[in-house]
Amino acid sequence: QEYWLGEYVEELSLLELPIDYARPEFKSYKGSNVSFSLSREITNSLRELGDKEGATLFMTLLSIFNILLSKLSNQQDVVVGTAVAGRSHVDLEDIFGMFVNTLAIRNYPKGDLSFKDFLREVKGKTLKSLEYQDYPYEELVNHLDLPRDSSRNPLFDVMFVLQNFDKETLLFSDLEATTKNIGNKISKFDLQLGTQEREGCLDFNFEYSTDLFNKETIDRFVVYFERIVS
Repeated sequence: QEYWLGEYVEELSLLELPIDYARPEFKSYKGSNVSFSLSREITNSLRELGDKEGATLFMTLLSIFNILLSKLSNQQDVVVGTAVAGRSHVDLEDIFGMFVNTLAIRNYPKGDLSFKDFLREVKGKTLKSLEYQDYPYEELVNHLDLPRDSSRNPLFDVMFVLQNFDKETLLFSDLEATTKNIGNKISKFDLQLGTQEREGCLDFNFEYSTDLFNKETIDRFVVYFERIVS
């Protein structure tokens, strides 16, 4: 608790992304998504960049996403949510059920930092967040006593998720199951960037609120993200 409350001692500024439509009074959770990929060559380069700094691919991509959000909002105080398995104790590994916890990771992508310097900061912040990952997100929100806003989520409106598996086929003795993209029309957040590695490449999906953004705007976000990567 002490660590997380310390992270939010300073007043939090809401992330103001360049939206296309006025924010509605109540969230409708209507959404859509835009997908894109990075080549095997670029994926390897990102991994190598992280390796040189002792950072994981998650940390490298989270750094890039923070920079994108900072550029879009012209803000240098950015909170991004991410999900953790919530099974840090060995006794929970084989138990069925929902143990996922949410971490609200706060970073400061200041313009005078080099990317490597910022990556080191993100690395340190991520490791600390994981060290204290068992503290429930809901309790943090309650302790902070944030103003209620029916049009936003508490603490953050953007999410980043890295899936650490790349098998699309599931085998159960005589039964085979494969994943299928059904075109999700729901968005719990203003913007969520999800990614997973497939055959050495990184596949990304921007899930966005259609109450706030049109597809053309998200297409531009993809271009900006790719430019930052380059």
